[in-house]
Amino acid sequence: MLTPNKVAFNNIVRHSFRSVIFFLLAAISSACIFGVGFFNDNISSGIGQVKGRIGADMIAVPSDYNDDAKDALFAGDACTMFFKADPETKISNTEGVAQVSSQLYLETLSLDCCSAAGIQIIAFDPDTDFSVSTWTNKDNVRSLKDGELIAGVSCGLQKGGSITFFDHDFTVADVLDETGMGYDHSIFVSFESAKQITSDEKYSQLFKGKSDLTSMVLINADKNCEIADLSRIINRSLSDVTVYSTDSLVGELKKQAGYFKFSGFVADAFVIILSAVSLFSLITLTFYQRRNRIGSMLSVGISKAKIVKIFFFEYLYLTLAGTFAGIGITAVLLLPMHDLIKRSVELPYRFIGAEKTIGLCLTVLAVNLIILIAAYSFTFFKIMRTEPAILMEEQP
Repeated sequence: MLTPNKVAFNNIVRHSFRSVIFFLLAAISSACIFGVGFFNDNISSGIGQVKGRIGADMIAVPSDYNDDAKDALFAGDACTMFFKADPETKISNTEGVAQVSSQLYLETLSLDCCSAAGIQIIAFDPDTDFSVSTWTNKDNVRSLKDGELIAGVSCGLQKGGSITFFDHDFTVADVLDETGMGYDHSIFVSFESAKQITSDEKYSQLFKGKSDLTSMVLINADKNCEIADLSRIINRSLSDVTVYSTDSLVGELKKQAGYFKFSGFVADAFVIILSAVSLFSLITLTFYQRRNRIGSMLSVGISKAKIVKIFFFEYLYLTLAGTFAGIGITAVLLLPMHDLIKRSVELPYRFIGAEKTIGLCLTVLAVNLIILIAAYSFTFFKIMRTEPAILMEEQP
């Protein structure tokens, strides 16, 4: 006995060219909607993590390295930079400052300037740190020893492994959670380990003969202190230092992300409209090509409801197959390129996780089903209102 399901599958096979076109339309629209949504959601996830877990109210950097410091912190561009004079003591003595913690940025290859080449080494003080510890177990940070390092998740290192930098051997004590920031591509060592590098005669010229160097000071303000006012006070008191509030930095990131989101919205809208028009045209054309067959089916006693169900199943199966194929292919292409995309966009970029990814897939499926139902209902509503004899008439 031929059921609506079997007839629908037979129609798909019999009209293979039309079926392939319908399948490709669903697959392409799904790939575009899922890809854009996945990209924008990962950026939003990264920026959300930065605001919640960067750990500092303000960041002080050398005035000559403003852009380089942002790129190193958020985009992961490797860089060597340091203050002419360590401002930590003066900053910590400023009224309204509750906590400070210094970091030193060293690049493993091109040490004389900032570039995307090399690996970023970040030296920090485990005893005063309140930033790195937000991405891993605090005890692992506090117990970091000389000759040990903590690796970013994208560095390709595993806990217990070893690696050599500046002719010094290091053991991997821990690996951070994914941050979405430059931390993912960075190596963290204690200031004691960094001093061994900067004081080494082989590398002393690169650091102008100095061993006690600082690149960035993370600052937390008192609860009752206005961060914007404190930032201005520190900027005025230190001529070669620029202080940014975390909120202002996150605001800049959100503004940049807004451009991506708007472009994605326009692209999605265009794809949805194009897909809807294409599917409507294809279904309408199919109806007129098959109207004689529909009339014949009605004349032999097959109910209109069953006929509608047959054709709906045909389009439903093609839509489901195209949707899953488009999402699957896009995921296969995007997931292995996660780290490459993260470095390319120069914005915090963090995987949204399996649960949200599944939610995005369901959203794409829902959009495609809505388009299908709208296009199908408008066209095949005519089946329910047209007499069999009229359907079987030859069309000019």
